[in-house]
Amino acid sequence: MDEQSVESIAEVFRCFICMEKLRDARLCPHCSKLCCFSCIRRWLTEQRAQCPHCRAPLQLRELVNCRWAEEVTQQLDTLQLCSLTKHEDNDKDKCENHHEKLSVFCWTCKKCICHQCALWGGMHGGHTFKPLVEIYEQHVTKVKEEVGKLRRRLMELISLVQEVERNVEAVRAAKDERVREIRNAVEMMIARLDNQLKNKLITLMGQKTSLTQETELLESLLQEVEHQ
Repeated sequence: MDEQSVESIAEVFRCFICMEKLRDARLCPHCSKLCCFSCIRRWLTEQRAQCPHCRAPLQLRELVNCRWAEEVTQQLDTLQLCSLTKHEDNDKDKCENHHEKLSVFCWTCKKCICHQCALWGGMHGGHTFKPLVEIYEQHVTKVKEEVGKLRRRLMELISLVQEVERNVEAVRAAKDERVREIRNAVEMMIARLDNQLKNKLITLMGQKTSLTQETELLESLLQEVEHQ
């Protein structure tokens, strides 16, 4: 779509009251003209209860809410921006003095010029020229070589990152294994201590029982002696 067509469509989606881009668009049910809701509301409340375009009687409740208009205006803005960018890019490819396409590279000035600058331009007299296509191809080749170097470096970095990740996993696995060994050793030590404690308790309980029995026997003997 060319710039003129985009501009023609953009005109349709401008408010016919303020002539600006539509905001909260409304449509007149009589003439199908689009306008901003704030504009038409102000007109109907402060001026006359009729459409300012077709003069048909009109109330606020009769207006059609055009929610799709905002999407269309956004698309138009995008098209206009692309058209403007393309136009600027085309201007960059033309000579500022002769408005012709840049086709020659002045090797002396390191500058792109048109063929008229090379033939008749006094500023480039006696300079060395090369076809712009040839210079472009040289630059493309150089850029491709640099891109190749960057890709190889990228692969090296990816390999190094993977190696580091493997080392990290190995360290984590070694840590986990060491933790398991320490936990098992501690659990075995605790079990051994529990077993020793149990044996000690059994011994002490046996001694307690023996002493209790001896105490009871002595008390019985004392009672008998006291009685006699």
